[in-house]
Amino acid sequence: MDYHLETRKPVLGQAGTLAVGTEGGVRGSAWFLLQISPNSRLSQEVVLDVGCPYVRFHTEVHWHEAHKFLKVEFPARVRSPQATYEIQFGHLQRPTHYNTSWDWARFEVWAHRWMDLSEHGFGLALLNDCKYGASVRGNVLSLSLLRAPKAPDATADMGRHEFTYALMPHKGSLQDAGVIRAAYSLNFPLLVLPTPGPAPSTSWSAFSVSSPAVVLETVKKAETSPQRHTLVLRLYEAHGSHVDCWLHTSLPVQEAVLCDLLERRDPAGYLPLRDARLKLTFSPFQVRSLLLVLQPPSTYTP
Repeated sequence: MDYHLETRKPVLGQAGTLAVGTEGGVRGSAWFLLQISPNSRLSQEVVLDVGCPYVRFHTEVHWHEAHKFLKVEFPARVRSPQATYEIQFGHLQRPTHYNTSWDWARFEVWAHRWMDLSEHGFGLALLNDCKYGASVRGNVLSLSLLRAPKAPDATADMGRHEFTYALMPHKGSLQDAGVIRAAYSLNFPLLVLPTPGPAPSTSWSAFSVSSPAVVLETVKKAETSPQRHTLVLRLYEAHGSHVDCWLHTSLPVQEAVLCDLLERRDPAGYLPLRDARLKLTFSPFQVRSLLLVLQPPSTYTP
């Protein structure tokens, strides 16, 4: 309930627990320890990478509390009556003030990978990789990290936790600054894997889209298609705008057709393939699914 905000107190650091983790170069970091209580502790590494638009807070918590709520807060020099929160396949805005009973009831709201507080020309985004309770009151961005309720599960959130959140200041709007792309990068970092044979001389990508407003969210095998070599792609418009974009593919596509979320073909949804590209049109936050039928492996050389 909202009265828990009246009993909060800051967790203070102990002397001698701040240390340099990585010194200079392409990465710099600092590490510190917080003793939350006699039974719980938090260690955190604050990481700044060259070329990265955000500061990461890699956190490890040993949590053994009762009826406690752990949050992190970031005051910002930003003034705005609205804050923006990501939801699945889009985002929405909620007030930063508590003027009505409805606002008081939303002292904490659901957020997916990011929330953002922006004024004209500048903003601050708080990204995370696994936490969903968020709020912005006035100019303070708050993210809920751990709870300790005793009903219906007396052991809820007890034990060791590891997670990362990040702070991203930006110029302009969150769309122009690439907040959505940065949140995806935090949640799905690139994986480097060894490959047999010599390194390829050119770069290769199975799919790419021409507009930053369109996100290719899913690539999977088709569930209901009778053909063996059929993929399903799910894309959505993330900026809240009307946009035309091209979907580029390096795969040997034989047929492309729009489908619904149950992967049923749209009889009027056949898409012409032009120079390994498909043209797609999106309205704000629209989700589109495609069925791509690939040529059998025996008919082409990768």
